[in-house]
Amino acid sequence: MEHPSSSSKVTVEYFDPYGVYQLLSPGLLPRLPLRNLHWESHSGPLRSISSLHIDLVPSAQTLHLPSSTDLASASTSSLSRVKSEDSAASGDDGFRIQALGQAVVERPESVSGPSKPVVKERRHQIPGLRQTPYLKVLFIRCDDSDTYKTQTRKEVREWIKDQTPLATKLSAQENHDAFEWLIVHVIVPNTAAATQPRTGGKSAEGSSGSSSDKSGTRWGKGSSTILEKLRADFNGSSRSAVDRVAQIRIGINDVPYEMLPRVIPAIPGSYSETPQENESAWLDLISKFKSLILSSFDMRVGQYEEDIREKDAQRTLPGWNFCTFFVLKEGLARGFESVGLVEDALVGYDELAVGLDAIVREQSATGSGAEHGGSFLPYTEDLKRQAESARTAIRKDMGSDDVVETDDPIDLQFTSQSAENIANEIPLNATKKRYRELILANDISIFDFRCYLFARQLSLLLRIANAWSSQEELLAKLKEQRESSLQGVAARLPAVQPSEDIENLAVLGEVCRRAMDFVASIARVIRDDIWVSWRQSQQDSNSESNEASKDPVMVQVIDNIVASFTFAIAQQILAQTSTKSLPIPPSTLAPPSSKIGLDGQEPKAAIPEPKTMMHPARSSSLAIRSRSREPPSPGLFPSGRRNSVPEQGGASPFLKAGLEELAAHCAELYLLSRNILELAGKQHGWSVGWTEMAHLQGARADTMEEFDLDKPSAVSSQIDTSSKLPPSIHGIDSKLLRTALDNEDDFYRLYETLTDKALRHYTVANHVQSVQSSMADLAVLKYHLTDFAAAASYFYRMTPFYGEGGWAQVELSMLIMYAKCLKELQRKEEYVRVVLKLLSRAAMLEKERLQRKSAFQVGGRKHSFDEEVVLTCSYLPELTKITQSLQHEVLVPLQNFFGKVEIEETVLYLPKVDGFGLQLKLQYLLADDLCIDKGRVKITPTGEGSSRDLWLETTGPLVFRKGKVQMSVQSNVLIPGAYHVSHIILQASNVILQYEHGIPLSTSGKAHSFFNCPKLVVYQRSDAFDVRLYASRSMHLDRNRFLEIELSSGWNNITSGELHIRAATAGLRLQTSDTKLVSGSLEVSQRSEAGVVRFGIMESGSTAKIGIPFNLEHEVNDISIKVEISYTTEKGTFFSATTPTISIMLPLGVNVQDVFKSKALFSRFTISSATSSPLRLLSSRLEKSEVYDAQGGLALSKPVLVFPRQPASMLYKITKSDLNSKQRPKQKPKTSLSLILNYICLVEEVEDAVIDSLRRLFEDEALRPYMRLVLPAVISELRTRISPYDFERAAILNEVSTSIFSSVRWRDHFSGLGRLEHQNEEIASVLSRLLETWQQDTPRIPLVPISINDETIARSRSIIIPVDVPSVTVVHTADLKLLEHSAVLGNDVVAAANQPITASLSIKWTRIWDTEQFDHSETENNFLEFFYDLSGPSDTWLIGGKRKGHFRIPKNPSQNGKQRLAFPVILIPLREGFLPFPNLEIKPAPFVKIHKPGHAGSDEDTRVKQANITCETDFRNAGETIRVISNSQKTTVSLDASGPQGGAWLLESEGREVGSGGVMLG
Repeated sequence: MEHPSSSSKVTVEYFDPYGVYQLLSPGLLPRLPLRNLHWESHSGPLRSISSLHIDLVPSAQTLHLPSSTDLASASTSSLSRVKSEDSAASGDDGFRIQALGQAVVERPESVSGPSKPVVKERRHQIPGLRQTPYLKVLFIRCDDSDTYKTQTRKEVREWIKDQTPLATKLSAQENHDAFEWLIVHVIVPNTAAATQPRTGGKSAEGSSGSSSDKSGTRWGKGSSTILEKLRADFNGSSRSAVDRVAQIRIGINDVPYEMLPRVIPAIPGSYSETPQENESAWLDLISKFKSLILSSFDMRVGQYEEDIREKDAQRTLPGWNFCTFFVLKEGLARGFESVGLVEDALVGYDELAVGLDAIVREQSATGSGAEHGGSFLPYTEDLKRQAESARTAIRKDMGSDDVVETDDPIDLQFTSQSAENIANEIPLNATKKRYRELILANDISIFDFRCYLFARQLSLLLRIANAWSSQEELLAKLKEQRESSLQGVAARLPAVQPSEDIENLAVLGEVCRRAMDFVASIARVIRDDIWVSWRQSQQDSNSESNEASKDPVMVQVIDNIVASFTFAIAQQILAQTSTKSLPIPPSTLAPPSSKIGLDGQEPKAAIPEPKTMMHPARSSSLAIRSRSREPPSPGLFPSGRRNSVPEQGGASPFLKAGLEELAAHCAELYLLSRNILELAGKQHGWSVGWTEMAHLQGARADTMEEFDLDKPSAVSSQIDTSSKLPPSIHGIDSKLLRTALDNEDDFYRLYETLTDKALRHYTVANHVQSVQSSMADLAVLKYHLTDFAAAASYFYRMTPFYGEGGWAQVELSMLIMYAKCLKELQRKEEYVRVVLKLLSRAAMLEKERLQRKSAFQVGGRKHSFDEEVVLTCSYLPELTKITQSLQHEVLVPLQNFFGKVEIEETVLYLPKVDGFGLQLKLQYLLADDLCIDKGRVKITPTGEGSSRDLWLETTGPLVFRKGKVQMSVQSNVLIPGAYHVSHIILQASNVILQYEHGIPLSTSGKAHSFFNCPKLVVYQRSDAFDVRLYASRSMHLDRNRFLEIELSSGWNNITSGELHIRAATAGLRLQTSDTKLVSGSLEVSQRSEAGVVRFGIMESGSTAKIGIPFNLEHEVNDISIKVEISYTTEKGTFFSATTPTISIMLPLGVNVQDVFKSKALFSRFTISSATSSPLRLLSSRLEKSEVYDAQGGLALSKPVLVFPRQPASMLYKITKSDLNSKQRPKQKPKTSLSLILNYICLVEEVEDAVIDSLRRLFEDEALRPYMRLVLPAVISELRTRISPYDFERAAILNEVSTSIFSSVRWRDHFSGLGRLEHQNEEIASVLSRLLETWQQDTPRIPLVPISINDETIARSRSIIIPVDVPSVTVVHTADLKLLEHSAVLGNDVVAAANQPITASLSIKWTRIWDTEQFDHSETENNFLEFFYDLSGPSDTWLIGGKRKGHFRIPKNPSQNGKQRLAFPVILIPLREGFLPFPNLEIKPAPFVKIHKPGHAGSDEDTRVKQANITCETDFRNAGETIRVISNSQKTTVSLDASGPQGGAWLLESEGREVGSGGVMLG
């Protein structure tokens, strides 16, 4: 499809003396418009024109020629069927009466030759006022060369002479209307010219086929064609001459039969044109059209620019006229427009608009008129007549007596569809008046001037935007031009259809934006124009101008005229910028609930849509466009996000460039129209609802009026006068606005429609705030019209937006109206929700007022923000009443009603009651009293050790009044630790006010400004009920261990209690069913329930201790248990919980070393400390068993210190008891012994000493409650800071130094305790100072001296360790005896080195330590076999004899010690000195040989594996030594160095005289 909307149209004049245009046009018009033209500007870059339409108009001479029907009257009319495409488009069947004229040979004399010249039109002195052709074309028909020579050449020359003046006569005026000329030779079939090629010569390019050679022979070498003759005669002789001749051949099928010449006999070698050559001819013609039109356009632009520069340079000279300059520059702009350079034309008009504004401002400032820039009419006559007519009508309606009847025609513009009425609906129209002539004559007002200028800008912008209105206007002209051409004689023209081009939405948005600016300026111009005309008319009537300016009737008239004109402009722009590319969502307007008929349908609207009233002549087409423009709903509406759902079957329209800008500017125009309507409605007393908002909030609107202090009487009189005027619609020419003001229903309907359209356009534009503002307007309107259902639906959607955006005052007013709507509709749950939100917003405003007051109030001066927010009615009582009927609770954030919540830092404790409480200070913001049924506060531990939250409650109902209030909460559950308040709940009927503080001790953001909670430390007072956990002081390693729980009643008289005990360490098993009373007087229930221990009465000040056995799946050093205690006293039931941790690691370690003898067993026990703390061993004894007796040394007389690196050793002798068979019990006797140790850990001594020293500090009654808080903190620091060296030092010096506490920051341990009431000092500071003083005054704390007595033994820790005597199968006693000796000198054995010593190894054995009684029946042999090995160091002893051997002993234990084995050995000492005896090792043999009788009287030896046998060896020579000396008695040594060997050498040696064997005992 073509793009007519992107180009313009230039005039091409043709002269057709032969009537051939009708033959040529069917082939020419389809090739139009011209495309891809390129013009090089004089002062800018190369400009491209995509398409240029041609307006082919006949010249004046053509119009004076006889018509085609006259030329064809002599011939017989006939019908000719011609194949064409246009028949389908035009609706005919292809048969037409053709009257195109006759052939040249039959041409009447009346048309032979050119017609008589016509008198030329007189040019205007100011260029640019006429539409002159850019190109003049002469269509000629010359059938043969003879005709050309005799007739056609002369006619062409005369036509050129008439059209082109001499070069010397060319002037600037001629250049303004410069044009080019072109000769088109049309060849008709069956003529001699049709047989000629385009060019002559042997190789004629125009020839084709087999006729090319013949044509060259036919015409000869020197002959020329008619086309060549025309070019030679009229193109000029220079090389740069422009080719102004074209030739077009008409096909035989394109000419009517009656117009064809008589058939000429075929000429041999005649020329026939191919389709390619025919197309080339047309392309040549189109190319000449483009080049010649651009050439004439270039000349015109150059002349215009030169004249404009000249006129602009004369701007400062007297007599310079802007109107003349305007017409001249507009001529250039229209020239640009004519060739499609619309942007350049718009720039010209924009510059003219700026120039007009400058002239008007300059004349207004200087008061000069015609002297500079020319003069303008002071007022517009049309506006004056309209104003006078409206004023007369108003005064007549008022019944004024001074109305003068005139003979002027009655204005029937609202009762008939006159042309004037249509013009009023389209106020911006460049053809509404003869503006250019008025401008040239300086007979135009500023109002008309601005309207014409903006109308031209508007027209150009719409063309740039490819708007539908601009397309239809252009297409209508093209259709008219095409319909005037010949139909049915050629390929028919395609039907004219509107362009489907995508419009430029950004430019359409620019149109709307400019329209908004124009409306604002033209309104002031209209007012000034009418007032000037009114004052002049009053001065002519000898009236004072001052009185005229106060005429209230005239004020009303001017307001109506301005409103009508601006309203009509807005509607015109909206109609002209409407586009299919703007997908506006469908309307969400619901029919008013009061106006829905019985059938459920809304009655027919009394007022039409705004756009349907804009152009009455085009109402049907606009209606169609309006329906087709709105696609299906793109999504839910409204919403805060841009709707971007695409249309069905196409791309999303929301992705088009400029879419949002256009939608936003259109919405602004709708709002402008609505504001105009709203102002007009105020004159009739019609409100849209916003005026009631101040009254709903209780504001004093009457005190906020402003008065002119300079002229109070004049203003008041003017107000009084204007208030007496009745509303009138005289002066309003806009039919839509006038219809809306006829009655109140139409007014509200149009207001609602305009607001809804603005809302939908803002939705497309993604202007969220504007969408919400428009929705608020609809909501307030529906509320004003008592359509509560529709109003509630709007309030539901838009009130959250204003709340989130910070528009608190607006939101409050809307919530009031919303609440009233819901109350009228009986929607209780929604009413509760909205009222709660309303009260929260009122509280927020009150809070902001208080903050501003505290920030800006100086002294006692009262500021404007001191006014309280007061609602018109009370909501809380009704809210409480309604919520009682609801089935569920209503949760409300506490900060919605309260401005600040503070928690007192000091925890409250009641005297002699094991509970605590908190004090809360709240700032209540509402005016209504708030009745609280119950208040609850939850505190959450800040540390990671405990995860239990505590709840505190009020003791009764409370009533809060506006201002600062207090609330006390208490709890009987006390769990020591550090807490912060995390939850506050206030219950009023079914309304739950709650606050949850997520981040403890938050000091940033709004949370800190509302909620202030310091660290809260909850502790047990020294006389409260207490539970402590200890490890049992007595431990038996063969039995279950016990945990001891100490219960202290304190000041409580407990009637009953219950312990819930759970393991907090993995693998710990508590056997609560075996709980027993360890000490004290307490009745423990025997009912077994896992993890529960119940006890009975405990008097005040009593203490009891219970034991609970436990076991572990795997050994750990520390265990923890969770203890929950609930107990009942006469003051109530109380609850406490704790998770203590104790160490169960054994503080000592015991190792044993056994030495077996034949009759006794000696065991040495080594006792060491398993920790870094030393031990005091008080006693140690080994108790006998049924099988063994034990004997030890003397008992300890004083404690033995056992250090980690200095253990203690205890030696005991164990012998076997003599039990007769009669005394032996039937069951197996107990063989293990028991080692009983009593000890004291030094760390306990140190802790007890520190605690005893600190207890004396808390004898003061004021500090006594904090003792249980301070002592664990000090002990914790002691365990952390004391070192092993400090323990050893304390054990030796029997005192502990307090210097380890010097660097402790005690204040950090006790922060959060609050203040002392009587001293008003922080408790943390008092305690910190107390401990620091104690540390300075007590540098050393002596330990309690410990002596061994029964009381000390009873208080100490004890451990019973079972000692098992190991079972040994055989105990061997070996003795190595020397057989020869000569003398005994003391106890030492003396032997000579390197001399053999005869010895005997004696071995005896016993099985008394075989407690398992080895079963000899398991093996076939009846003896046990062992082997021995006597060995010694190889450099010390050389052993001979039977140093290794095997021996057997009987299995029967009854033969113990009856046999003694002896084995001879020889010992040779190898070195001198005291040598230990060789070592002896006896082991059981792994295999035993058994002798069995074999077959046939032979014997066999079988090796049998011996059973597991254990043995011990008592080698009596272990530890004994032999003195070995040299065997030489006398030695002679030579020290002469002259000997053969040199040096000393042995001469003689004499041995000792010893006995046999060389062994000597001395």
